[in-house]
Parts: sequence; C-alpha cells; structure tokens
Amino acid sequence: MALVTQVTSWPYGISSQDPLRLLEQAGFTIRLSPHARKHTPAETAALLGDVDVLLAGTEPLPAEVLAKGLPRLKHVARVGVGLDGLDVEFCQRNGIAVTYTPEAPARSVVEEVFALLIGLSRRLVEGHENMRQGRWTRLTGVLWTGKTLGILGCGRIGRQVAEIARAFRMEVIAHDLVEDHAWAERHGVTYVSLDEVVSRPLALTVHLPLTRLTENILDAGRLARMRKGSYLINTCRGEVLDEDALLQLLTSGHLAGAGLDVFRKEPYSGPLRTLPNVFLCAHQGSCSFDGRYAMEMQSAENTVAFARGEPVLPERVVWLPGMARPAVELA
Repeated sequence: MALVTQVTSWPYGISSQDPLRLLEQAGFTIRLSPHARKHTPAETAALLGDVDVLLAGTEPLPAEVLAKGLPRLKHVARVGVGLDGLDVEFCQRNGIAVTYTPEAPARSVVEEVFALLIGLSRRLVEGHENMRQGRWTRLTGVLWTGKTLGILGCGRIGRQVAEIARAFRMEVIAHDLVEDHAWAERHGVTYVSLDEVVSRPLALTVHLPLTRLTENILDAGRLARMRKGSYLINTCRGEVLDEDALLQLLTSGHLAGAGLDVFRKEPYSGPLRTLPNVFLCAHQGSCSFDGRYAMEMQSAENTVAFARGEPVLPERVVWLPGMARPAVELA
C-alpha cells in the first residue's frame, strides 16, 4: 500500500514540481492543501485520519491535532525551521519522527533583513508612494556605514546578518546564550549583555526561536530601553515582542521605525498598519524562489529517507524513534 503524504504547507510545489516528483517516484500518494493558506488546527485535524506523513508548514500542531493521525501518522516533516506550535513531546511519546529544513530558508531571511532595514531607514516605501501619487519629494534617511547593529540571537541567520553588516562597515554587537568567540573574533563581532544589545545600537534585529525563554523577551520595559531614534527589525516570531508597547514607542517618536515580517496573530490586521514609520511584510522572509525550492526539496528528501530507513542528514533531525531526547533545544 502506498504511503499517504498530506501537505499542509502552503505554497508547496507551485514554482517547481521537483519535490512532488521526488515523492511520487518514491511511491507516495500526495494530497496537497485544500485551503491554499495557513491551516487552522481543526482544518489540519480533519485531514489526518489516514495519513502516514504530514508535510507541515507553520500551522499549529498541538497534541489534540496530532492525535487525530494516530495510529498511522509516523512522520511530521516540517517545511522550514520553526518548531513553535508543534508538540514534539507528543511526537516522542507516540513514535512520530520530526524533521525540518533549518538551513534552507536562512539566506532568504538574511537578505530580507537588509531590505527592511534600508527600505525603512531610507524611507523608500514612502518615496515610492509619493511618486505614484504625483509628488516629487526627496526624502533623507540613514547611512549605515559606521553605525552600530545589534543582533539578538546569533545562530545560523544572525551570523550571516553579522557578516553582511560588517561588509557595510557597520559595528556589530550580538547577544546569544551560546557564544562562539572564535567566529566572533574572525568576523569582528562583539558579544554583549542582553541589556546592551537592546540599548546601544541604532538598529536591533531579532533572530530567536520561540521558546518559553524568548517569548516576550522584548517586553514593554526592555523595548523602552532601546536607544531614542533607533530601529527594530523582527523576522523571527511575533511573540518575542510586545506589539502594544512597540506601537506606543513608534507613535511617541522614541523609536524611529520598525520593520516587521512576523506578528503575534497572523494574518495581521492591527494598528501597526496605520503608522508611516513601519515597514510590514506578510511573514515572507523565506519566500525567495531559491529558498522555497530548497525548503520543499529538503522536506521531500527527509520524507523519502525516513520512509526507506535511510539516514536523515543530522542537521535536519529534530527527533527520530530511538533517540533519548530531541537533537535541538526546545525549552
């Protein structure tokens, strides 16, 4: 009997059929998302009764949803990197493998950081809209050479941001729970405390996984300690910051601007949309053609390898049956 793969990630196989062909050639029956958007928990649960593999996006996958796939569901193949909303402990208890594609979207997010930072600080969107409305207004903004960039979370994405920022001849300071001093020295990056990375730079960019430790890490008090006239870029998860406090600081002029790709509730429809000093995107940091192709192909490769009993690349393993604990930090 062919293994059934339910795809809830959207889009999947739109720009290239290669991931679908790989699965089909391996003998999988593929069901694509019937909703063509991010699923609600109930919508995902309704699809899982006869599914062997779930190719999941960022939709919530709590225990009560995953339970609808038992006893047949054996693999959740995450398309992307974030594991928040996925109950990995439930998967462990029920022998459901969990894989992901952490490297694939990284460079796409990195490039979006600089698009947001420069577009925001040089007022490019405002200038574009003025031109479309027939107004010739030359707007002045920030030159980033020589300015200080703070990076909160210096993992696979934060490090690449740091390396590009150094090419801009920016000073780069970073905060992370794990400090790689050899890498930092090689790239001219200085590790600092959490308070300093928030309060000192002219721009702060956030690259944290969403965990109990990072949720609301940029609360009202910490956001208020950001340098007056500085910029905030968030491309990781909306839950890491207090959106109401951010709104107040932007409205008062304490912060010069914010570039946001992620929000606590998505799709976002809140008051940050009304501010001229906010550059907003629809959680599209990973959405380059190349990055999306890599995410989809790697998730398909993970699915085929696990089904055949072949090794999944170590960097793509979250948890596999037989492992004592997950390969990544989830706390």
